[in-house]
Amino acid sequence: MSRVLLIAGYGGHSGFAYTIGYYLVKKGVELDILVPKGYDWVKEKLKGLGEVYEVTLPRRPAEPLYKGMARWFQAFGESVKLCRNNKYPVVFASGSNFSIPPSLVCWLKDSRILTIEDVARFTRRSRATSILYRLGAEVFLHWDEQLQLYRRGIVAGPVYEPAIYESRDEGYILVTTGTFGHKALFDMLDRLEPGRKIVLQTGDVDPEPYKRRHPEWIVFQYTSDIHKWIAGASLVITHYPGTTALTARLSYSKPVIMVYSPRHRLAAPRGDSIILARKLGVIYLDSVEPVSLEEAIREAPLLKPPKYRNGGEYIAEYIMRILRGAG
Repeated sequence: MSRVLLIAGYGGHSGFAYTIGYYLVKKGVELDILVPKGYDWVKEKLKGLGEVYEVTLPRRPAEPLYKGMARWFQAFGESVKLCRNNKYPVVFASGSNFSIPPSLVCWLKDSRILTIEDVARFTRRSRATSILYRLGAEVFLHWDEQLQLYRRGIVAGPVYEPAIYESRDEGYILVTTGTFGHKALFDMLDRLEPGRKIVLQTGDVDPEPYKRRHPEWIVFQYTSDIHKWIAGASLVITHYPGTTALTARLSYSKPVIMVYSPRHRLAAPRGDSIILARKLGVIYLDSVEPVSLEEAIREAPLLKPPKYRNGGEYIAEYIMRILRGAG
């Protein structure tokens, strides 16, 4: 059977790629996987699914477009080298600017390009996915409401990473806000009721001040196995928008609080947060205040988690039909 190329990206985009790859590998499909250079935890997370290649990330998170012009050329050059020696009948691009160069190069070699919109977008398209859609890529959607953004979209259902550990309660609150981190939220943790057990993943926010102030906490910047910490948490506090909320809520049935993050403001429209929170059965906070956070910590466990079939299964089945036709 032909190999499939997964373009993983970073952050939540790598989660979409991991989920699709997980279900494809279960069906016996061999994968090549692209990850951005310098994101070692993404490489570590995905290396068990197939052959991993590193390609330059054209535009870094929150960076002005003009600063990455040289890296765009570099990314296209590296993509040409990869696709020159490999013919992929199917390429799955998980979104972000990282997807664009290899998708375009493979598209010119007649690969069929599939991509996915972000789970948190209901009123505006994401830029990278919209570009690929206009070039003819097939776009998978998480929700029926997203059909208003993509008339030719395919509703697969919410795509979330399947559980790899048994869910348990070890009595700690997991605070994790992706690659960017959320310093205002982290600083607010000092003002919570004393005695709470905290596991804190800081992203690119310096973890050392929190380690010094709270030697009793577990504090780290990145991990390739966030599932381990989600599985043992009593409660998960994460950022909006972000896919950790889906993993925690839908795979592990954890109470979840989503907090608006100014550093993630380009990832999804701020007003779409209420729609996503309602669909996941979680609490959303638009600002970080100690009183509202304490109240949310008390109320989140009272909400019932919803049940959705994982859209990653649908997408993997869709890809299998393409591969059987190509064979």
